[in-house]
This record gives sequence, C-alpha cells and structure tokens, in this order.
Amino acid sequence: MLENLFNLSVSTSSLSLPMVVTNLVLAFILSLTIALVYRNTHRGLSYSQSFTFTLVLIGLLISVIMMVIGNSLAIAFGAFGAFSLIRFRTAIKDTKDIAFILLAVVVGLAVGTGNSAIAIITTIFVSLIIYGLTRVNFGSIRKYDYILNFSADTGQFSNDKIRDIFGEFLKYDNLLNVVSKENGRVLDYSFNIKFINTHNIDKFINKLNQSGGISHVDIISAKNDIEY
Repeated sequence: MLENLFNLSVSTSSLSLPMVVTNLVLAFILSLTIALVYRNTHRGLSYSQSFTFTLVLIGLLISVIMMVIGNSLAIAFGAFGAFSLIRFRTAIKDTKDIAFILLAVVVGLAVGTGNSAIAIITTIFVSLIIYGLTRVNFGSIRKYDYILNFSADTGQFSNDKIRDIFGEFLKYDNLLNVVSKENGRVLDYSFNIKFINTHNIDKFINKLNQSGGISHVDIISAKNDIEY
C-alpha cells in the first residue's frame, strides 16, 4: 500500500488530451471573467494592471497543478515543496484583492479536479454578488454625493433665497466651511450636498448664478469614497 502511495511512476492522471485542452480553455475563460469583474468593479486608487493580469494566470495555473497532481499524494508533497521556494513580496493594497485571488484559486481548483459545473456556477454567482454590492455601494458611510463651492457678496447675498433653492433641488446639505475674504465683503462657502434628482444639476447651478450676489459656482463629484 505504501509503495503504491509514494510510487512516482504510477500514472497520476487519466485525462485525455481533449479533456486537458477543455479544462485549460474553461479555466482561462473563467479566470478572464474574474479579472474583468475586478477591473469593472474596482474603486479607489490602488488599481493595478499587473494584478488583473495575474488573476487570469492564477486560475489557469492552479487548474494545471491540480491536473498534474491528480490522486498522487507524493506529487502533492512535491508541489508543496516547490511552492515553498517562491517568495511573494508584493503587498496587497486592497483587502478586496485577497477575495479575488481566492476566487481565482477556487475556480482553478474546481476546473483542475473536473468539477467544471461548480467552477462555472461559482464564477457566475460570485460575480453577480460583487456587481450587486458595488452597485449599491455596500459598506459605504457616505451620505452626500457632491461638494458645492461658491463665493457670495455679502451686500447682495440672500440666505433665505439660497435656502429656497437648496430645498427645491437638494435632499441633504451640510455646511463644511466658510472663508471670509476682502475684509468680510466676500464669503467662500463649501457644502456637502445630495441631489433629489441628479438630472437637475445644471438647473441648480443656473438658479444659484441668477439668485444675485453669487459667483464661481463649482460642483465636485464625491460619489466614491477615496481609498489608497
């Protein structure tokens, strides 16, 4: 029994050439799908083209490893020893990247062991979850979508008129900062705001400009939390 267990000459795989090619093609397609999902749903400033490229290779290579190992415990130990020589020195900047790596590994394992249905269903199901959570911006504590900046001439500026405009177009607003200039004659305002309907942004800006005493109206999108 032990001789059969550790005999490296024993055939470790009965996969035919068409089956090997099929597994490789499927692993590539699913890994590419995972990479595209990562690229389309990534947020923040830590996007890496090389990481996206690596996701494709991880799933493909893991499937090859599993086909090579087959049912051989001896080859499994050999593969483990070979991998122990590899040193990964690149730090993962985004914790979500770890989940994508794990997904690529799981899909590669499933394809390499002949569980193609599990690989396909897992890729589709997890991708839909990722897209859904990204669409609703799950986990964000953000309440406001835009930052509004404008300058107001205190001699002409009417606070009541501004509040009326805010009430017509905005769902939320929060004063961030007020800076006095020209001995108090001009005030620079900054607000966090959220629109009732984002299609009315241009109308909102026009009403502010026409209200009198307001100039240099500027709206900056803040829909995505900034991550480094």
